[in-house]
Amino acid sequence: MRTTFVPVGPALARCVDRIWTWEGDPSELPALLPGTGAELIFHRGSQLTAHGADSPVSLPRAHLLCMRRERWSLTADGMVAFTAIRLRAGALAYLTDHPVEDLIDRAVDISDLLGPAGRYLVSALNGTGDLTVRAARAEQVLRRQPTHRTDPRIMAAVHQLYRQPASTSLKDLAPALGVSTRHLRRGFAAAAGVSPKEFQRLVRFQRVIRTMLLKSPTSAAPVALAAGYYDQSHFIKEFHRLAGQSPGRMLSQPPPHFYLPSLPRP
Repeated sequence: MRTTFVPVGPALARCVDRIWTWEGDPSELPALLPGTGAELIFHRGSQLTAHGADSPVSLPRAHLLCMRRERWSLTADGMVAFTAIRLRAGALAYLTDHPVEDLIDRAVDISDLLGPAGRYLVSALNGTGDLTVRAARAEQVLRRQPTHRTDPRIMAAVHQLYRQPASTSLKDLAPALGVSTRHLRRGFAAAAGVSPKEFQRLVRFQRVIRTMLLKSPTSAAPVALAAGYYDQSHFIKEFHRLAGQSPGRMLSQPPPHFYLPSLPRP
């Protein structure tokens, strides 16, 4: 497996974490677990098939991945190579007028998501040149893409829960932002794909996985408590529900690029 990445310029850094590539054997493909962000994926290698709760799905050559509730395993008939644009939590809402809750757990074709800009991105990222050159072309396309209006109070809630999932009180979040609980719930689903409560659980889960895979702690219990789990039993039950496996089994696997720390957000 080989991965490389380049950061984006300041104009896009609030929405895009990085542009990166993955190349490797099909046996090295990671499982796709529920999370908080989104990826725009552009395939250059073999056709990939996603296996989830329903029938297998052949992934388009360029598509969105915005996993929130499902787990997917991936298979391919030959060597795998793709380039991806990693979007930060909540950033997908800036790029499309589709409610994010309608896009989760689906492989939405990039042209259906972004229209002509999607086709320009395919040309930019699948063209010639090294990753730095191709990423620069993709940035030019994204900078020309109109920014869709979002409620700044809802986006503030997304960022608050992402930064401080353990210390943020859901009961106090709506009053602190000056919105009703119903408005927060509806706006959150449109911007992040799920309710504030479910998003908080995903942030907590993702944070624990990242720490476990990258720092290899001797025990997962302190990591889980720091992330906001009540106790080890709560953590293990939630881990099984979202990952479909035990924490110990997850730790025995090589860390996938999907869980590298986010780059600093301006």
